[in-house]
Amino acid sequence: MLLCAILALPTLAQGRKNVRINEVMVQQDTTGGNGWVEFYNSSYGTNAVEKMFITTLSREDIQNVFDKNKGTNKKPNQVLLELCEARPMDIYEIPRGDERNTKIAPRTHFVMEADGDPKSGTFHMPFTFTAGKDNYIALYDVNGDLVDDVTIPATLKPGESYAIKAEGRLPSILDDGKTEWTIKDGKTIETAITKGNYNIREVNENIEAFHIKDPHGYWIAILAMSVVFGALAILYICFKFFGVVSKSSSGKEDATASAPAAQAATMPAASGDLDGEKMAAICFALYQHLNAHDQESGVLTLTSRDGSAWSGKAGLMRELPVIKK
Repeated sequence: MLLCAILALPTLAQGRKNVRINEVMVQQDTTGGNGWVEFYNSSYGTNAVEKMFITTLSREDIQNVFDKNKGTNKKPNQVLLELCEARPMDIYEIPRGDERNTKIAPRTHFVMEADGDPKSGTFHMPFTFTAGKDNYIALYDVNGDLVDDVTIPATLKPGESYAIKAEGRLPSILDDGKTEWTIKDGKTIETAITKGNYNIREVNENIEAFHIKDPHGYWIAILAMSVVFGALAILYICFKFFGVVSKSSSGKEDATASAPAAQAATMPAASGDLDGEKMAAICFALYQHLNAHDQESGVLTLTSRDGSAWSGKAGLMRELPVIKK
C-alpha cells in the first residue's frame, strides 16, 4: 500500500497541469459584450482548480516578479498573492470555498467570464479583453508553474471565438507545437461557437497512432504478457526470499534453544556424585514420604437409601400375564 501511495504522488502532482485553455472569445458582438475563456480538464481524474492563478501578464513579467523575490524565502504562491494585491486588474486567483464548482470532473470544462467584475462570483475575472489587438491569457498553478497560455490574435472579430480544432490534438502538453487553433464564426456546424460545451473528439489520437505503429497488435500482446509474467516472477522472487529469511531465523532460534541441553549432556559427571542405584533409592523414599496417606480406621460405613416407588423402574413396567403352554 505504501508503495502504491508513493507511486501515485507524481500522478497527483501532474493532475492540475492537465487543465488547458480550449476556447476564447474577446467580444460577443460589435456593440460590446463580455469575453470569456473556456478551460478544459483533459485528464481522466477530477481536478480542483481553486487557488490557481489566471493572468494577462506575459511570461516575462511573471518571471521578472519571481526573479525579484529570489532570496526572500517566499513561496511562489505568496509571490503571486502579493502580485494580486499589487495589480488586481491583471491577475486573478480562483478563490477557495467554492469546492462544489471548482472541482472539475474528468474530461469536462469550466468557463471564466472576462467581465472585470470578480464580485459577481468565482468564475468572473477582474479584467476584460480588448478587440482589435492581441490578447494574452495564462494559467498558473499554485506552485508558480505555467500550466497553459495562449495569445488571441488581433484579427479576431467581435462575435468570433479562438478555439482548438475539433480534429486537432488534445490540449495536454504545453508548448508541444502540435495543437492547432482556428477561428470560429458560428455560421456553420463546423465553425459553431461551443461556449460551455467542449469540442468533442470522436477519434483518440493516441490509439490511432498506436494502430499505425502496431496494426496487428503483436507488440501490445507481447507487452501485456511481459507485464503479467514479470509481475509473477517478481512475486515468486519475493516469496522465495521471505521463505529463506524466515527459515534462517527459525533455525537460529532452534540452535540457540538446544545449545544449553547439548552442553549439559556432554559435560562429564563431577567426582563424588552418587551412582544410579543410590539415586533411585533416594527418589523412591522421597516419593513414599511425600505421597503418604493419612491414618484411616479401616471401617466401612453403609448408608441405607430406600428408593421411592415413583423412581423404581420395576414398578413402572406393566406386568404381562404368563402364558402357560
